[in-house]
Amino acid sequence: MKNIETKWLQDFLILAELQNFSHAATVRNVTQPAFSRRIKSLEAELGLILIDRSKSPIELTLCGKQFKTTAQSIIHQIDEEVSRLAGSSFHGRHTVRLSSAHSVAISLLPKLHSCLFNPKLNTSLSVDANEVDDAVELLIDGKCDFLFSFYEDRLQVAPYRSIYLGRSFLYCVSAVDESGNTLYDLENNDDVPCLNYTPESYMGRALHRANAKLTPNTVCSSSMTDFIKALVLQGKGISWLPDYAIKEELASGQLKILTEREPVPLDLYVYRYYSKLHSSCEVMWNELSKVSPIKELNG
Repeated sequence: MKNIETKWLQDFLILAELQNFSHAATVRNVTQPAFSRRIKSLEAELGLILIDRSKSPIELTLCGKQFKTTAQSIIHQIDEEVSRLAGSSFHGRHTVRLSSAHSVAISLLPKLHSCLFNPKLNTSLSVDANEVDDAVELLIDGKCDFLFSFYEDRLQVAPYRSIYLGRSFLYCVSAVDESGNTLYDLENNDDVPCLNYTPESYMGRALHRANAKLTPNTVCSSSMTDFIKALVLQGKGISWLPDYAIKEELASGQLKILTEREPVPLDLYVYRYYSKLHSSCEVMWNELSKVSPIKELNG
């Protein structure tokens, strides 16, 4: 059993948040030398380097990012148990932090309500929706419990765990005219205006890997799926859009798939660190592991 003091865990969490030894020491009401010794004591007891002191501001090492999740869970569980043993009525809810790509948060998370909104768990959700790469960084930095996003090579190995949620597809689509015919015809026009994803965005990289191209006539580029979808619906051009984001528009006939282009697959996952999380997070993870791929998400 490691001889770790809870104040060291609290010191570490404050340092991780402020990224500055002097500021963190002030918040913890100790001198900076004493604060630094406490952080070193924690690292020594764990046998791990948690802080990269060569960076300015300081950064957590990979071990530090992983341990941050553990430290948060330990502190919260101790607080809950002390309240229970003291006989006080504990009405607080544990907040489960979710990070997600914008389009995934809007279109897919509500479909996982039975897993995420379990009435038996005294939890609340905090959902941070960002660009895909920003959402991934929140998990890597230990700033969320779960990440809902697309396939990422670096998250498929330790210290991360993942659950496969299903496969979606990017379809080439066009708006329609009053007669229900597509506004643009790729078969007879090589210069159709198109709306592309920026090369550095996740969708842009996925399309590049698949060598999926539209036409040379790019009239607008963006990293935001919802923005591109709005422009396609306005008839500004054709584009690739994920099936889960256009299900209703395809069903109502507002959009049609241009079959001249093969769909591009996108695999969806939920990721986390291997570190043990709060008990309510673990229950939620177990429920997510029971989700039936594809049907649950795209059905």
